[in-house]
Amino acid sequence: MGDPAPGAPGNRPGAPPAGTPRLELRQLGSRQAAIGVALQFLSRREPFRHFVTGTLVPTVAGQVLRGHYLLALDGRRVAGYLGWALYDRQDALAFARTGTAPPEDRCRGKDVVWLLSVAATERAALDLMLAEGRRRYAGLRVMGVRHKPGGKAVLFDQPIRAGRSRPE
Repeated sequence: MGDPAPGAPGNRPGAPPAGTPRLELRQLGSRQAAIGVALQFLSRREPFRHFVTGTLVPTVAGQVLRGHYLLALDGRRVAGYLGWALYDRQDALAFARTGTAPPEDRCRGKDVVWLLSVAATERAALDLMLAEGRRRYAGLRVMGVRHKPGGKAVLFDQPIRAGRSRPE
């Protein structure tokens, strides 16, 4: 995590007291800027820094263009990115089985929130993004693949429930 950047809360006169929420969730007004910010952030994080550009760029661009993304910001510093797709159950199960994502025109389903890109520099940013996702999509299922250290990939599939901070 490290120390706050110069000018960040905690490093300037009149900064909010310790423990004051400083993170905010946003979608940027410019979709092109959002794509650039998201890609720059993800390119520095595991496992995304190892992903092929031809796969990562269209995935993130699709998330942003559909409005299926959140940025956690600490002032002007990006502290987290969450990107997803909405699939019908049948498409989500096929994705889980084959590893091949449904085409872009099928990313607005009604049954499953598929987490595609999740990264944060701090736990508070991750928790804030996931809490907003639970608020938006309560009652649906959440699915995705978690990339563990050492290259292991684990599929998760569970109901979205209030009070949970992240998939198991």
